[in-house]
Amino acid sequence: MRLLSVVGSPRKGRHTDVLADQVGRGFAESGGTVEKVAVADLDLRPCRGCFACMQDLDSVCAQRDDMTELYVRLQEAQALLWATPVYMWSPTAQMKLFLDRLFPFGDYQSTRWRCALKGAPVGLVLVYADPDPLTSGVFHAHAILDIVARASGGAVVGTLHTPASDESSLADNPDIMERAAQLGRKLAEAAAQRARPPVGGAIGGDSGDRRSSERPTGATPVASPPLAGETPPRSGG
Repeated sequence: MRLLSVVGSPRKGRHTDVLADQVGRGFAESGGTVEKVAVADLDLRPCRGCFACMQDLDSVCAQRDDMTELYVRLQEAQALLWATPVYMWSPTAQMKLFLDRLFPFGDYQSTRWRCALKGAPVGLVLVYADPDPLTSGVFHAHAILDIVARASGGAVVGTLHTPASDESSLADNPDIMERAAQLGRKLAEAAAQRARPPVGGAIGGDSGDRRSSERPTGATPVASPPLAGETPPRSGG
């Protein structure tokens, strides 16, 4: 089984990168392989709003750039990780560009690419600077990642979020590193479970379609306390 880790931070080796790598280690410890993609390294054009994807094209999107191959890898992976720092109360510009280009996968589509993630387990990682949940932007950023994952057919199985600053390294925080590894193991467990047909059930499990369920089974964040109503740990990643 393979985890595709999509990282939206433009800063290599910093907090978001560290946590994404640690999630990958947890996944690998469970017998999986990991592929990491830094969105900042890709040639991705913004969505043009042309709505060509609402026709049943042979390709997912009418544009031809690095997203063409990324669409394939997203569908082939058995589990997904989306990791981003919070910039200006939202995912980074790089991550938002990636999310916008998932419009063809939306559950509002009627083409063959609708809900193309087909119930794949998705983990979310958010790093932020302001520890106040009302002002950090973590609620907003998390909501964006979460709804796009679900609308695309994914099943969000865990969210890891934490504050960070340039004066410290998350790699020196054993608690957060263990929680990151835990998220990786959770993704591996969900991927393995998805690969096994349930007794008397259909292959593939929950499609993640928001119209059938706002929160699919197993979608409660497990790697850190729930975002809603908590005092979360800041942006710097």
